[in-house]
Amino acid sequence: MKINKTFTVVSLLIVTTLFSFKNANDIKGWFLAGSATKKYEIGVTTDSARKGKVGYLKSTEKKIDNQFGTIMQNFIPEEYLGKRVKLTAFIKAENVDVWAGMWMRVDGSGGKTLSFDNMQDRAIKGSKDWKEYEIILDVPKEAINLAYGVLLSGTGKVFIDNFKFTVVESSIKSTTTAPIKATKPTNTSFDN
Repeated sequence: MKINKTFTVVSLLIVTTLFSFKNANDIKGWFLAGSATKKYEIGVTTDSARKGKVGYLKSTEKKIDNQFGTIMQNFIPEEYLGKRVKLTAFIKAENVDVWAGMWMRVDGSGGKTLSFDNMQDRAIKGSKDWKEYEIILDVPKEAINLAYGVLLSGTGKVFIDNFKFTVVESSIKSTTTAPIKATKPTNTSFDN
C-alpha cells in the first residue's frame, strides 16, 4: 500500500505537536517527549544484567506533580497494516513514585487514535528488576503512524531494552483500553 508522502509528513507533524519534545542526539531514533521535557532526561548506559547497553528515562527534579516524560519513537507501520501486533520490551524501575509503563499508539488521519495502551491499568511502581512487558494492539489498514515508548509519571528512573514487534494471531486478546461502545449519551442527569 502506498501512502501519500505529503499527507504522511503533515500527519506526523500533527502527532508530534501533541507533545513538547526535544531531540536526544546521543540515542539514534529516540526522542524525549511528554508534558514536562525539562524535568526528564533520556540516555544510554551499560547494564551487566542485560549484558550491554540499555536506554533510560529519569526525572531530573526531586518532585514532579501531574507531569510525565517519555522516551519514544514513531514510524509508518506499512508491514503491520491490517494485523494484530505484539510489542515487547524489558523494563527495570528504580524508585518510581507515581507510575511508569510501556505504551503504544496507532494513529489514523486527522490525529485520530485508532488503538492505544499505556499500561496504566497494570502500571510499574516503586523499584522492580528487569521484566519483559507486552502490549497487543490492532493496526487497522487505515493507520498512518505507530508511536511507542516508555513513560514515567512523577519521579524515578526506568531502564529499557530490546523492543520487539511481532505479528500475532487475531485470537490473541488485545490489551487496548476499553473501546467506546455507547451509541448515544447515557445517564446525563446521573439518575441511575
